[in-house]
Amino acid sequence: MSSQQVIGERIKFYRTERGLTQRELEDALGVAPRYISSIEQGNRGASLDMLVKMCLYFRISMADLLPIEIPSAITPKDKLIGEVVSVLRTLEINQISVVKSTACALCS
Repeated sequence: MSSQQVIGERIKFYRTERGLTQRELEDALGVAPRYISSIEQGNRGASLDMLVKMCLYFRISMADLLPIEIPSAITPKDKLIGEVVSVLRTLEINQISVVKSTACALCS
């Protein structure tokens, strides 16, 4: 499936999720009739400006429309690790050594 088709399917998903017809979305975005249909069917691409307009209208991010791999949301564990690293950066080397010794003792 092409990127254009994936984007079209995602636009259709967000449009139908909100209970909008293609015509209603076209009116809201100020585009010509059949424009949304052409995009949803993968027959034409949307400009970057139009994709931005759609994202703003649907209140979604560009990542929600584009067919790119984006890491999933940060897990609680990854968030905690990031917080620990931030704290460690503020410590002196001898304090970091104590934290390391304590952490290693917990792992044994």
